[in-house]
Amino acid sequence: MAIHHPGSRAGTGVALKAIREAIMHGSGKGIFATLNVVPMIDLFTMLVIFLIQQYSASGELTLVNPNVALPKAGASAELLRAPMIGLTRADSSSQGDLLFENQRIMSLADINEVKYPSWDIKPLADVLKRNWAVQQTVSNKKDKENRKVIIQADRTVPFQVIKMVMATCGRNEYREPNFAIMVDSKGDEGSAGTP
Repeated sequence: MAIHHPGSRAGTGVALKAIREAIMHGSGKGIFATLNVVPMIDLFTMLVIFLIQQYSASGELTLVNPNVALPKAGASAELLRAPMIGLTRADSSSQGDLLFENQRIMSLADINEVKYPSWDIKPLADVLKRNWAVQQTVSNKKDKENRKVIIQADRTVPFQVIKMVMATCGRNEYREPNFAIMVDSKGDEGSAGTP
């Protein structure tokens, strides 16, 4: 290895030497490389495709009411946007509530076969009829004919109440009930004893 005279090391590389000579002697070529745009566009296209695949808007579809402990189930399917009925659990201040799109309709304590022997819960039926009338004014045919409803019932709500809500929905144009659940491979049996 040869011994070199000490001095500034900047500009001793091949690329820098070419730039220095171009500046000093004024060569006909430009000293800056051009940016190749086509590979950059390809890279950004791949990045956009990746981000679109990772994005899932369906998670924002339903907001779980904090007073609803959803039951767990192993089998599941994604829910499409539909009117949401909530059945909340009883706490120290109430007996639980029946909600439509997070608006309180009535107390769950008032839902029983004695008060509604035909299983048609009148306050819920009125709200469903109004919502169906609004739904029929939409220009989209698919939305017009959508008969789905999402029932978000707490796991402590008696099944009798859930059956009455389903019967009321069926009598008022919403004949395809879906239940909001927490996905768990074991279902509710796998977590016995935990609310």
